Amino acid sequence: MEIVLWLFTIGYFFQLGASGILIYKIWKQRSINGLCWDTQLIFFLGSFSRCLWLNETRLRNLPLAHFELYCNTILLLISVYMCYKFKYTAIHSAPKYLKWYSVVGCCIILSFFFHPGNKNKYYLSMQMLVSFTMFTESAGLLPQFAVMRKSKEIEAMTSKYIINLGIARLFRLIFWLQMYWSGDTFYSLIVADFIHTFILADFSLIYFKSLKSGKKLVLP
Repeated sequence: MEIVLWLFTIGYFFQLGASGILIYKIWKQRSINGLCWDTQLIFFLGSFSRCLWLNETRLRNLPLAHFELYCNTILLLISVYMCYKFKYTAIHSAPKYLKWYSVVGCCIILSFFFHPGNKNKYYLSMQMLVSFTMFTESAGLLPQFAVMRKSKEIEAMTSKYIINLGIARLFRLIFWLQMYWSGDTFYSLIVADFIHTFILADFSLIYFKSLKSGKKLVLP
């Protein structure tokens, strides 16, 4: 099996771990303070979209990819439910322009114009769902970061959740670089993942500095 498919799948396993951390945090604390429901819903919609197009790609021959996808989708659905259940515990929320419907709407528009399908022959294709998934995963953390900026001080479990997502994005970025070197130039998807990885790298730098100093993580 091609190494790029394993890179793609391994990245999602780190995202699976992040969802597990998030669910454990909410279950233990009975609170979503510092978390954003919009981010979880955006991620779930992206994962559901991935369920629709997985069998149209080379990943259909990788059983581990199917296992990861279904587990990820289920955990994201659970996290959406738990965030909704404890939404009254949230102190901060994302601004209106970063609500789930705003982000998803932008991702739908972008996926219509920028997707890896054959735009001359079959413009409306399953490849639009591929782009929709990638765009939602790239933009999905923006509401969460907006809430974290308002909270300033970031709780340890939330930090671990974000770090796991950062590792997942790193694997995805390596995947896209491998695709680029093999001749698949999906520039819009590569740029989207690169920007998201850069944002997470900035957070990771602040996180590791706080660990080194022994202080709590506080965003500037």
